Amino acid sequence: MDSLRRNMITLLTAFCLMMYSCSKADAGNSAETPEEPAGNIAVPQLGTLAFSEITTTGAHAIGHILNNGGGFVLERGVCWSKEEMPTVDGDHREATSAKGSGEFGLQLTGLVPSTSYYVRAYAKNKGGVAYGDQVVLRTADIQSVDFASTPLFIIGSSRASYDVEIVGSGGGAITERGICWGTAENPTVADHKVAHGSTGVGKFRANLTGLTERTNYHLRAYAVNETGVSYGANVPFRTIGKGNVTYTFNKVSNPNAEQLAAYERLQVAIDSAVWYANNYTSATKHVWLNYDAGVPTADANNEGWMRFGANASYQNIRTMLHEMNHTFGTGTTSWWSNQAISGGKYQLAQVNTVLKWITADNNAVLNGDGMHWWPYGLNQNSEVTSSWDFVYNCLIIEAMRRDGMTSHSGSYQP
Repeated sequence: MDSLRRNMITLLTAFCLMMYSCSKADAGNSAETPEEPAGNIAVPQLGTLAFSEITTTGAHAIGHILNNGGGFVLERGVCWSKEEMPTVDGDHREATSAKGSGEFGLQLTGLVPSTSYYVRAYAKNKGGVAYGDQVVLRTADIQSVDFASTPLFIIGSSRASYDVEIVGSGGGAITERGICWGTAENPTVADHKVAHGSTGVGKFRANLTGLTERTNYHLRAYAVNETGVSYGANVPFRTIGKGNVTYTFNKVSNPNAEQLAAYERLQVAIDSAVWYANNYTSATKHVWLNYDAGVPTADANNEGWMRFGANASYQNIRTMLHEMNHTFGTGTTSWWSNQAISGGKYQLAQVNTVLKWITADNNAVLNGDGMHWWPYGLNQNSEVTSSWDFVYNCLIIEAMRRDGMTSHSGSYQP
């Protein structure tokens, strides 16, 4: 037993000596932080600053350290001022990275438009702070706002809507934007204007109301930045004639609870559908609205007779406008079957032009069959994403009237 214990102690001692020897050898190969050279350290030397991407509020600055002065560079960056010879005691920004060649870059921000600044590169080491040559940076002037050219296609009898797109702020802050209009070309905000609630660049839809039917107007988008008011292109348009769609709602003398509930829903639907038709089409039509529990969904003919069944999911504005379209002549007239639809596509120009504007797709063509059309034909509840779909439906109906659908909704008068 004693012999075994002595052997184990001997082995452990040898193992520890071996580990100590290996540790010393490894330590000799480990990386060490280089020491700064001894002796006097001079301040760094810097090249001349260069600028790119100069805007109204900033620029990208590129500097170079030509010589580190014999010591480690502890900080490098740019300082600036409206007064000459800026220092790090004033406005300055440190560069967070640098290339091995000594080049470093950083972004100057928060400057004032149309203003000259004195700028110097700087670098620090143990020898002190060094500065490069002073350079003058002048920020860009704020320009007028830039607008995209967009068509005006949402036109009713007393209202219109225009989709504005501001693609550039001119380098300033847009504090107000909207549209202005009048009966003379190139209207200004001193005529009539409607301001949109948001600011900045981007797209927005502005709505005009209180217009006069069958009247020529002009509108322009506008935006306000530090330079004043900028205007988009002059857009002429003409309001359509106000529609004259009326109705008779046939009801039983003593309705039961189910009929009363249906009448209430259908009353909202017919009043809303007539409002859209009278404001966004120039059609003249009288329709007869009927509740018939035996009708599976809803139906209509080109004489103006409409029937709605007991299914409440069809007793809404979407279905009412859809059935009203049939009374105007879609899917119910020889014009529809002989001229408008062929090979599953709508063949006439006015509708397809309007559809291209609505969808912003220059290849868009209206689809159709023997009875229905799409998109915006309001064939299913799922097709409605907002009340604008009701407007688009009426715009297409009005375009169909210009294409010749006149015999069942009054003759078209521009």
